[in-house]
Amino acid sequence: MTETREAHLKQLGEPYVKLTGEEGGTLLVLVRGGRVHDMSVTGGQAGASFWTNPAALEAGGWNTGGDRTWVSPEIEYFTDSAGSYAIPPQLDPGRWTLVSSTGSEALVRMTCELPYRASAARIRLDLEKRFAALPNPLRLNASLAARDWTSVRYVGYDVQTELELTPVAQEGSDARANSGYCSLWSIMQVPAGGVALVPTRGPVAPMTMFAQREPDDIATTAGGVRIPCGGSYSFKLSFDAVASTGRYGYLRRLGASESSLVVRQFRVNPAGLYPDYPPDRPDYLGSCMQVYNDGGHLGGFAELEYQSPALPIDRPGRTNDASQVFHFTGPTKKIREIAELLLGMDDVSPDLS
Repeated sequence: MTETREAHLKQLGEPYVKLTGEEGGTLLVLVRGGRVHDMSVTGGQAGASFWTNPAALEAGGWNTGGDRTWVSPEIEYFTDSAGSYAIPPQLDPGRWTLVSSTGSEALVRMTCELPYRASAARIRLDLEKRFAALPNPLRLNASLAARDWTSVRYVGYDVQTELELTPVAQEGSDARANSGYCSLWSIMQVPAGGVALVPTRGPVAPMTMFAQREPDDIATTAGGVRIPCGGSYSFKLSFDAVASTGRYGYLRRLGASESSLVVRQFRVNPAGLYPDYPPDRPDYLGSCMQVYNDGGHLGGFAELEYQSPALPIDRPGRTNDASQVFHFTGPTKKIREIAELLLGMDDVSPDLS
């Protein structure tokens, strides 16, 4: 539960901010990595929302779990000319600082420099993230007032991210060669064993970014795609900006009669550049939302990800991103009802009855 994770952060001396929502749910904003580390409803089950990794926290590693921000294209910022993959430590965990906090809001900030593989350019990133607790949307909407939500627990938050990009001058470099892109990339780690629910505009099959083997148990319908997450193999599937509705969810059983639902809403621009391309498609500029299945290789989790439209890196620029996260737990029948309501998908999970 939150108390246990909060005690662990105190034991490690990790700076954090605890935010409390209107219904008593809590959020732990971890300054290290500039992320939401935990999200718990009142009286809820431990680990119902995010996947977390206490061992990585203790070891000072990047893979601590929760909801984090990276930048993309992944292949340009996380691989070198030889194809070796590494997490830039200046990005994660980075050097985030706590600027301000209240009982319901927290503001963190960081500056770092990153190289862009293809053009050998360097950029400076000034990042700022503001977290705030959100009220329950089901209780605000008057059209839903007649429904009985008393058995459902809730917590949620809003995150506003600002990015200022500055090219770093390098002696002897050709400014015309310093081309490329930079997108904000939001990544939510959730426990394996659930199903990712991706509403789409019509029946759209996802594109495979990579896969140890192609998943054969996804279901594509007129309203969206169901992607079971678990098993022993990894894959990453992508949805483009034309098909995406700007909302996705993750539904998981917590016990014989209880389930959990996490829903994220984000902005989509069908005319924006989304250049997080697969290795064989460097010309692809449309990947705005992705589902990654770890397959147990890095700890046993899934990731629900989205990108913001990209900035060019050959000139100074600014961009911002905003998203909302809603977390519900309760009787499986009620949680399925909420999933269908918020995601607009029928039969969100036939295995949950």
